[in-house]
Amino acid sequence: MSVAQRFEGLEEEVRESFGEDIIALRRDIHREPELGFDTKKTAEKVLAALEGLPLEIETGVAENGVVATLKGEGDGPTVALRADMDALPIHEETGLPFASETDGKMHACGHDGHTSMLVGSARALSQERLRERLSGTVKFVFQPAEEGYAGGRAMVEEGVTDDLRSIFALHLWPGLPLGTAATKAGPIMAASDAFELTIKGTGGHGAMPHQTADAVAIAAQVVTALQTIVSREVNPVEPAVLTVGEIGAGAAFNIIPETARLGGTVRTLDNDLRERMPERIKELARGVAKAMRGDAELGYRFSYPVTRNDAGATGLALGVASDLFGEERAVELANPSMGAEDFAFFLEKVPGAFIWLGIGNVSGLHTSQFSFDEEILSQGSALLVALALESLSE
Repeated sequence: MSVAQRFEGLEEEVRESFGEDIIALRRDIHREPELGFDTKKTAEKVLAALEGLPLEIETGVAENGVVATLKGEGDGPTVALRADMDALPIHEETGLPFASETDGKMHACGHDGHTSMLVGSARALSQERLRERLSGTVKFVFQPAEEGYAGGRAMVEEGVTDDLRSIFALHLWPGLPLGTAATKAGPIMAASDAFELTIKGTGGHGAMPHQTADAVAIAAQVVTALQTIVSREVNPVEPAVLTVGEIGAGAAFNIIPETARLGGTVRTLDNDLRERMPERIKELARGVAKAMRGDAELGYRFSYPVTRNDAGATGLALGVASDLFGEERAVELANPSMGAEDFAFFLEKVPGAFIWLGIGNVSGLHTSQFSFDEEILSQGSALLVALALESLSE
C-alpha cells in the first residue's frame, strides 16, 4: 500500500472520530486561559476529553503537564507528539463569543488550538482501525509553560524523552496559507536570550546637568551603540537580532536620575555567536558609559536554544504533509524565524521536527486580536495522526 493510499480519507476519518467535540474543547480552553506552569484547569479539560480511551495517563509532569501513552498493536519504537497548553498575559480584543473570561490573560499564540488538535489525534489513533496500524507506541505530550518559563526543559528533565525515537509538534502560523504545512531541516527558530543593563551615573538638578553624569543620556547612547554589534560585528549573511525593548529611568521631569535601566532580547542561530554576545554587550555598554563618566552593569540570561529540526524527521514530515494535503500544501521553508520555541529542548535530546501549520492572513501571534478558522483543527489533528502512522508503520 502506498503512503498516499494509507492516508486516503484520513482527515475525514479523524474528523468523524471526535465530531464537534474538538471545537468545543478549544473554545472551553480559550475561555479560561492559564499562564506558565499554572495550567491545572486546562489539564483537567484535557483529561476529561481523553477519558475512556485506551491510554496510560501520567499527570503532574512538570507540575501540570499530562503525558498520555497509547500502545499500538505491534511492537516497535516510541514516537511523541507534543502540544503546549499555556496562554499569554494579554487582554483579549477579538470579540469572540467564547473570548477569555479572565482579564489580562488570553490564548494569543494558538496553544488552545495545539492542545485541541493533540487531543483530536489521541482520540483518532485510539480507534481500533488506526491503532492496529501502529507498530509501536505514541506519547501525547501536553506541556505547560512554553511562554517564557521553559516547560519543555522541565519535561525533558523529568524523563519524558528518555524512551523516544522521534518527536513532532505543530504550531499555528499566521501569514502562511490556510492548511499549508511548512518546515525545514536545521534551524527553524532562533535561540532567545534576555539582558538587563543598569546604567549608573550621578544624579542632580535638571537645570544643572554639568554637575551630573546623566544616566538617561548615557542610556540613550548605549541603545544606539548596541545596534552596531549586529550591523558591524556579525557576518551580514548570519541572522542575528539585538532589540532593546524596555527603558526605565527617573521619577520627575526636573530631576536627572542616578540610574537608568535597559532591557532587551538577543536572537541568534549560531551557538558560537550566542556565547559571544554577553561579553560584547557588556564591553560596549561599559565603554560608552565610562566615556560619559558613568558605568554599566550587565545581567544576562540564556533562555531557549535554537529549535533545530532533524533532517530525516523533516523529510518524513514534508512527505506526510504532501501525501495528506497535496504537494502544494507541503512547503519547505527557505529561512527560519527569529522567534523562539521551547520545543528546542526536546529536539536537543531526540530527533524530530517542528512544523508550522498555516492559518492565513489573520492578526499576528501575541496580539490581542489573534484568532483562527477552526477548520484547521481537524486538519492539524489529521497531520499529527499521519506523522504517528508513518513513523510507526511496518
